[in-house]
Amino acid sequence: MSQNNITAKRIEKAPIEEIRFIKGEETIVESYPSYLIDESKISGGHAEWLFFPKNEEEIASIIQKAKEEEILITVSAARTGIVGSAVPFGGAVLSLERMDQIIGLGFDEDTNKWFVRVQPNITLNEINDIVQLKKFENNQSIPPEKNWVEKFREEKAYYYPLDPTEMTCSIGGTIAANASGARSFKLGPTRDWIRRIRVILGTGDVLDIKRGDFKAVNGVFTIKTSEEEIKINLPDYEMPLAKNAAGLYSKEDMDLIDLFIGSEGIFGVITDADIWLTEYKSQISNVAFFEDEEDSIDFVNKLRKLEEFKPEFIEFFDDNALTLLRNKQNEDPKFVNMPTISDKFKAAISFDLPYSDEYLEKYFSLIGKMLEESNSSLEKTWSAYEERELARFKHFRHAVPEIVNNIIAERKKVYPSIHKLGTDMSVEDEYLKEMMNFYHQILIEEGLDYVQWGHIGDNHIHVNILPNNMEELEKGKNIYKKFAEKAVSFGGSVSAEHGIGKIKHDYLKIMYGEEGINQMRIVKMSIDPDCVFNCGNIFGRGVPT
Repeated sequence: MSQNNITAKRIEKAPIEEIRFIKGEETIVESYPSYLIDESKISGGHAEWLFFPKNEEEIASIIQKAKEEEILITVSAARTGIVGSAVPFGGAVLSLERMDQIIGLGFDEDTNKWFVRVQPNITLNEINDIVQLKKFENNQSIPPEKNWVEKFREEKAYYYPLDPTEMTCSIGGTIAANASGARSFKLGPTRDWIRRIRVILGTGDVLDIKRGDFKAVNGVFTIKTSEEEIKINLPDYEMPLAKNAAGLYSKEDMDLIDLFIGSEGIFGVITDADIWLTEYKSQISNVAFFEDEEDSIDFVNKLRKLEEFKPEFIEFFDDNALTLLRNKQNEDPKFVNMPTISDKFKAAISFDLPYSDEYLEKYFSLIGKMLEESNSSLEKTWSAYEERELARFKHFRHAVPEIVNNIIAERKKVYPSIHKLGTDMSVEDEYLKEMMNFYHQILIEEGLDYVQWGHIGDNHIHVNILPNNMEELEKGKNIYKKFAEKAVSFGGSVSAEHGIGKIKHDYLKIMYGEEGINQMRIVKMSIDPDCVFNCGNIFGRGVPT
């Protein structure tokens, strides 16, 4: 039966001298600089210690050492995040790279679903390589006496389906950020795919949290550690209905596991997790082109209503994105590796649907009618279902951000501090068209280069502002704030999938106000009063009032 009280278990600490570590800020800067940055590219990262634990006992020992030395810990995994969460500003980096294995395979008989137990630094690519090829050892069944591995080999193909674009990200990082990506339209965010986690707290104790076992009562949880009893009063702010990864998750009767998912590592270190698997089904990939952006949005609204053929995802490319692709096709046809995109097309919608020979004719008939109603056609649409072609389509979808990054890299040669400004905002369905028109209007008025693409199925378009100089960069930052304010006014989120990290504090304040931020701080200080873990993520180090 669910309850709101959980008892943490004490861990025996490993001798600190047995743990691999590097000491000295200068040594780390010179010889281990990759541990001081992530994909946000924010500068100034530095650390006095760099630890490489291989188990929970070593992590508990590192935490004790950090508290003795009065230093902060920044947890580091694959460092693919783009909001600076893994960038240290002093203290110690705790790298989880030696904890990168599949622990085992299980079957939840209550839900009739398969799951795998994984360490935090294994990547999504590595998980799916093992799962899809069923490369489990015979002794990896959970529990061992059930022989699940042998039974799984007789099953159909399964996989972990979430695709946050960067499949080299670590599973621990995706849990910390509640990552999502394109497929969240159909499958939801990471939160919906986590069965259980283990997390080490600042006391050196470990919580083992299985979904459904611990639920808040009147907005309160109690955690009993070896040192004290912690009462956690959940924030009472209202969460947006739109896709959201900004700030701490809070609901009156919420599951305890959801407090840690999306918390950006501010409460402790995730050491292993159970993640759900689902049956792999063939897909047919499509890219439909439109001569007017409004027609593409109309088509999206029709796609959303499909039930029999619900899309895996619905992605958008604006005219500027298509122009980048056309230019790249002219420059290097092999890079895009797709048919030529006509100049008359001003928008494109990419979407995957379940594929089967039985329904293929019905599928094309239905989609063809929807396209014609939106002033397009099957003749203006690319489709493919063979594996080699599906890979080409996936590369096509990811080509735009790669081209944008190359453009910014060139501009950095003249202005080293310049960078793109990429939005991560979402709104509810009814405000999609108005939000997109607002993006265009402001950016055209200000005369800035920009590109729009992304997860339109979730009303989550990425607007990338590409400044040509430092003056335009500052102008873009001011515009970004206007976008955040507009998204919040539409009941949306300032960060739909990437989190807040160290670089979006001001936007979180727009969304929740000082009172909401203060409530998050109170939860942080309840669980981690010494501010051991990832201080600076989500909000600064200020003491709650």
